[in-house]
Amino acid sequence: MKILTNLSIRAKLLASFLIVMLVSIVIVTFSMTTVHSNYLDDYLKKSYSLKAQMIGELCLTALDFKNYKDVNEILNRVDIIEDIENAQIYNSKDSLVASYNKGNKILEPLTKVSNKSEAYIEDEYLYVTEPAIFQNSINGKVFLKVSTKSHSLSEFKFIRTIIVVLIISTIMIIAIIFGLQKMIITPLKKLSETIGDITENQKFNIKLDIPEGRDEVSELYKRFGIMMETISKREQERDEAKMHEESINEIFAKVNKSSFDAIIVCNNQMKITFFNNAAERLFGYTFAEVNGAPFENIVVPAEYRKEFENEIQKYRSSGTCKYTTKTFEAISINKENKTFNAEISVNTYSSGDKNGSVIMIKDITQRVKYEAELVEAKKKAEESDKLKSAFLANMSHEIRTPMNSIIGFSELLAKPGNFDLHKEKYLEFIINSGKSLLNLINDIIDISKIEAGQLKVKKRKVNLNPIMNEIYLSHYQINDMKNKPFELRMKRAVDSEDFNIETDPFRFKQILNNLIGNAMKFTEKGYIEFGYKFNTPEQLLFYVKDTGCGMPQDKLDVIFKRFGQIEQKDDKNQSGTGLGLTISKKLAELLGGEMWVESVENEGSVFYFTLPYDPELNTADEYGASQAEGNNDSLEGSTILVAEDEDMNIAYMQEVLADTKATVLWAKNGEEAVKITKENPSIDLILMDIKMPVMNGYDATKHIREFNKDVIIIAQTAYALTGEKEKTIAAGCNYYITKPIEIQILMNTLQGFLKSKKK
Repeated sequence: MKILTNLSIRAKLLASFLIVMLVSIVIVTFSMTTVHSNYLDDYLKKSYSLKAQMIGELCLTALDFKNYKDVNEILNRVDIIEDIENAQIYNSKDSLVASYNKGNKILEPLTKVSNKSEAYIEDEYLYVTEPAIFQNSINGKVFLKVSTKSHSLSEFKFIRTIIVVLIISTIMIIAIIFGLQKMIITPLKKLSETIGDITENQKFNIKLDIPEGRDEVSELYKRFGIMMETISKREQERDEAKMHEESINEIFAKVNKSSFDAIIVCNNQMKITFFNNAAERLFGYTFAEVNGAPFENIVVPAEYRKEFENEIQKYRSSGTCKYTTKTFEAISINKENKTFNAEISVNTYSSGDKNGSVIMIKDITQRVKYEAELVEAKKKAEESDKLKSAFLANMSHEIRTPMNSIIGFSELLAKPGNFDLHKEKYLEFIINSGKSLLNLINDIIDISKIEAGQLKVKKRKVNLNPIMNEIYLSHYQINDMKNKPFELRMKRAVDSEDFNIETDPFRFKQILNNLIGNAMKFTEKGYIEFGYKFNTPEQLLFYVKDTGCGMPQDKLDVIFKRFGQIEQKDDKNQSGTGLGLTISKKLAELLGGEMWVESVENEGSVFYFTLPYDPELNTADEYGASQAEGNNDSLEGSTILVAEDEDMNIAYMQEVLADTKATVLWAKNGEEAVKITKENPSIDLILMDIKMPVMNGYDATKHIREFNKDVIIIAQTAYALTGEKEKTIAAGCNYYITKPIEIQILMNTLQGFLKSKKK
């Protein structure tokens, strides 16, 4: 049927009727031929069956008396029947007694002849068998072979007649079709030509000649006319709207061309439909690149897009959100992924069935920068003025504090009897206060050197504990004179007076004096504690802890800035130059460490600083325990777990620890060590062998650290390669000793750690 698609309606109608007619002719011809053929076959069979019966009846008497000569004579008379080519008569025993053959068409006798009446057509011949019956007894049988050529000729004539009739009918129908086409096709063709003219000339006000009648063609004309009137009105309205739009666009083009601000127009889905020249300059995109793109992908930084999308959902559902019908400031982004401050003005519009937003964007980065600079400059000026005023006001107080000690103790020495009794003590206070005064003066010089990058430190080997004692005595006397009700405490990880470190003693004392003095200013009750402990085997951690007023978390960085002080309600605490902590932090860094503070408001503060530690500076083990003979090796009250799998090493450790009075537990592999430590939280120290079966010392240490962070773990191993020490520390061990283990080194190590832990 695809062939008919491109034909005209006239051709389609004609083709349709012809196809129907051809199909009808074939069906009718086939049907009538079949019926006629069957009719003729039946007629032929009945006709010759009657003739065979007649021949049989004529021959009954001759057959009964077996007068076969008369039978032949009767049979030869069948030549008057034109279509019989052969005829044969058989007696009751199927013996041929007479035959007739037309021309030389001789038929051989049949071997067996049916006793029943039969008639059938085969290979253009009719074969008929009829019994000759007399008094219900078969006297003989008649067989005929008849040609059916005349029968076929009759059938052909019949078919020819039918075809002629059908052809004449087809011609008459085609004539009728052409008549109908004039009534149907002509109006449709005229309507098609009219539509062509409208399409070509775009004129919709053409008047149609509507055909008479109420058929479908007339109805089509009427509806088409109504449609043309509607289109004509809409075209007129469109022309008027177009003129108005052109006028608006002309005004908009002038505004767009003269605008320095980016103008972006979006539809109700926030897809960009307009991008002016200023927008192209500001964002770096051309209009072709952004046309139809989501607004947020072009203008909004990635981290703000989720919030923007949420607001746009509100806008789509309610027609308003926080970005519409107002001006606001926001961060925007350009094509090069550079952000800038933008002032954005959004206004919605609605035109017919279209609505969206007109967005104006201005780069205000410089304005924001200038405003921020002005605010910061004002803030710094006010802060600087305040800090400098406080600095000058507090300088007198800071100078008078050591001067009070110098003058006071000098007057005490002048009293009769005091000179000989308290000479050394008072002179020590006077000297220390003089040094403090000198340090105060040096603070001013130091801060200048720090800012100029010229502050230097001079490290040397010094005894730490005497310096700690000196600092303690100095501040203890100052506390006594101030009559403050707090306690001054000092804790040391090592008791020996020969415990050495490498540092600048002057700068070290300067740091601690500053931190303790600062704590004393802000502590009214409770205690101030300072001291040191081992942070790692190669680092000391110093601290100054107080129970004073503490500091808010957002102010912890302020105190390390120059002249930095946190405001207090009680102005009497606002003493000091405001330089001490700044200088102390820098000095700690110059000495190889770092400084920080932890504080809780209204509870107190802890200042920490670290210094490097070199174990070789001491004659004892790395924790400063004395190696002098006769040292007390008692570890009574301590619980030690020894993880060791070698029997000889276990026996050795049993002998070494026998006299320490410590409680000793044993584990033969890392898994046992973990289990025993978990079951005995009172264990103070673990001697952990590294190479053990089931679980090695590294893994055992890691498992123990998961539930016990405080227990001291000392690795003991025969490995002495470079990096082994770092590996044990990384696993969670506090220290590392190598085999063979010397008794005194082991004892010093145990005493150093256990005494430090108890403190």
